[in-house]
Amino acid sequence: MTIKEAANDRNNNLNIIRLFASLMVLYMHSFAVSISDQSKDIFYVLTNHKDLAGGIAVYIFFIISGFLICRSFDRTSSVFKYAKARFLRIWPLLFVVVMVLAFIVGPIVSVYTFSQYFEYGDLRGFLLNLLFISSDTNLPGVFPNHYIHSVNGSLWTLMYEVIWYILVAITSIIWKKRRWFAPAMYVILAGIYFGITYGPLGSLPVLSSGYMLNMSKLGMFFTIGMTAYLYSDKIILSAKALGFAIAGLVVGILCGNFIFVFSICGAYIIFYIAFQKRFIAKWYDKVGDLSYGIYIMTFPIQQILVEYLGTPSENYQTLTMNPYLNMVLTLLIVIPLSWLSWHFIEQPCLKLKNK
Repeated sequence: MTIKEAANDRNNNLNIIRLFASLMVLYMHSFAVSISDQSKDIFYVLTNHKDLAGGIAVYIFFIISGFLICRSFDRTSSVFKYAKARFLRIWPLLFVVVMVLAFIVGPIVSVYTFSQYFEYGDLRGFLLNLLFISSDTNLPGVFPNHYIHSVNGSLWTLMYEVIWYILVAITSIIWKKRRWFAPAMYVILAGIYFGITYGPLGSLPVLSSGYMLNMSKLGMFFTIGMTAYLYSDKIILSAKALGFAIAGLVVGILCGNFIFVFSICGAYIIFYIAFQKRFIAKWYDKVGDLSYGIYIMTFPIQQILVEYLGTPSENYQTLTMNPYLNMVLTLLIVIPLSWLSWHFIEQPCLKLKNK
């Protein structure tokens, strides 16, 4: 069975895979904000100290996005409808979260008084996250005694996600007629990634920036997702191929570049799990798609818990907290919030895309 045949209906596990990925981000950030020791992350051990749970989760998001966004544009009759659908999926909840953090949580939690917060504080960088042109996730006087001062450390990936939404539309004139263009983009991006990481490109002032490294690295995962869609009639889902993918991933963990290997072998494993028909998590689809809500709301909740439940560390005044307690309490808060977000913000907005 090919991916195209398996993806012919809505019976798949893409939503629950994204849910699992969002929980991986929550898991990783619990160690980061609570004790600033991410070596406790089990995925750090499983990957032979090559990556963390949150990094792998972001790769999974971009692989799935590459597949779904390419398919979305391919099936949409106009660029306007495509842009409208993408805007309604990502922006409404982002707007709510950014505004609540900037104008409600910020003034309450800040060490500044209410008037000082707005008089001396600069909110522009944080608010520019609404336009996907800022990586500033700090607010004036908020969380100064934390290991991480960021109010929402998950927002940085959204800019790259939106860039690829735009690139899918711009390059569609090519990949719709020449599907080899997607794997060609992957090869170019992989070359840039390796050139920055190991080669001479890392010494160039432009390409050595974190932006170019993230753009090439995340672009690899997005374009491999695009490739999976465009060649979905050729890619066969089989237990034998799955075994080879798992073996390749193990080799990559032990002695290769994990990111490169995961972009290929990990992508196959994800699509196999997503589109195999033996087990489909239909029950989760009835609950709603909570992954985006969990992803975008988890970090500030974790920081607030550290602020009010944390205790000063022995040698510094930095607040620390049991990461597992932070994890459990965050889950108890963010899952109901994400359910409310899906049913009262995200889903109602998505219904507007055809109007």
